[in-house]
Amino acid sequence: MKSEKWSKIGEITQKWVSESYPTAKAQDIWKVKDRLNAWFEFLNMTDSEFVENYKRTTDKVEWSRRIGNKVIAFYNDLIKRGYAVNTSRSYASTPRAFCRDKCVVLIIPRKKISKPKSAIGEHEFVIGELQRMFHVADLRDKAILSTAISLGFSVEDFANLPRDLIESLVNKAINEKIDFIGFDYERKKTGVASRSHLTPEARDSLKAWFEYVDKKRTTKPKYVWCNGNGEHLNTQTLNDVIKNLVKKANITTTGKIRFHLLRKFLMNALHDAGFTDWEVKRALGKEIPTTDSTYLQGLSRKLSEKFPQVYDNIRLTGYMNHNHLRIEELEQKIQTQEQTINYLTTMIQILTQSTPSENIVETIRTLRKEGKVSLEQIDLMKKYGVEITE
Repeated sequence: MKSEKWSKIGEITQKWVSESYPTAKAQDIWKVKDRLNAWFEFLNMTDSEFVENYKRTTDKVEWSRRIGNKVIAFYNDLIKRGYAVNTSRSYASTPRAFCRDKCVVLIIPRKKISKPKSAIGEHEFVIGELQRMFHVADLRDKAILSTAISLGFSVEDFANLPRDLIESLVNKAINEKIDFIGFDYERKKTGVASRSHLTPEARDSLKAWFEYVDKKRTTKPKYVWCNGNGEHLNTQTLNDVIKNLVKKANITTTGKIRFHLLRKFLMNALHDAGFTDWEVKRALGKEIPTTDSTYLQGLSRKLSEKFPQVYDNIRLTGYMNHNHLRIEELEQKIQTQEQTINYLTTMIQILTQSTPSENIVETIRTLRKEGKVSLEQIDLMKKYGVEITE
């Protein structure tokens, strides 16, 4: 559908698009408007006539069912005209979203619209390949790869991850020693909620990434992944990150490489770990029909309880975190080494200022009175077993 002029959409559609897709690119906004115009052309109605028709209807349930059948007819018409299944699904999903917000959720019988077709000619990642990619990745790419596998987000949602939210989760997980911290997230493009989780690798890699970014920038970025201008990374850049990691890890590919393959990898890993279809959909932020979601009130809680079970299928380092952090341990070791060096430096300083006949403790007392040894140095020597009294 490449309309030169939108004759069926007006102020109602313009307002809905701006409110529903506030951060969308101009090209994506154009697509939404074009699909709605095609829908209203199919009905031979303008958007205002369509909404008024709903308002005048007394039987809203019957209207929902009737328009739902119209959506099916719209989809079938596109198929007959030679449009691909996935393209036709996209055109049919847009009026459904419009009706959900401006009118009512449509009633559409199951299996009347085909399931999306799997992409042909794409590489399928296995865990060993992703582990090799993680091994050769730099600090930023480690964070991108581990977080992408943890969340299974679309590239658009991943690019728009807000720094404040993710950083607060990382800090909470580290402070409270949580291996798999869960959180609810609403997809910007579809408005569908997900129950998402960060793995230990994602948590630790993000922590290191935030610390690195903060040393390089004077202001805190709005997004987790940002370019030099502070804007979030685009789809092409994220696709290139994965392609470059594949190349650096010397992986033999069997098809096209793109960021979306990480979402597919998590989906398959969840299925392999025994997650139900509903649990997989909630984890990835896929839409669950309203008629079914009312029976799944405890789904997010169950998903968080089960998520650790998938870790063996998505673990990138072969390392299982048992209530401790590698970053914490390294920092503690470094701090201990620094204290030891300071102690030795202090003792050398004291010994070089004392005479052979003097008692070491007496020398320290004298130097302390002369202001040549600080209280911090005294405390450090006591820690290492030197008995000193003031």
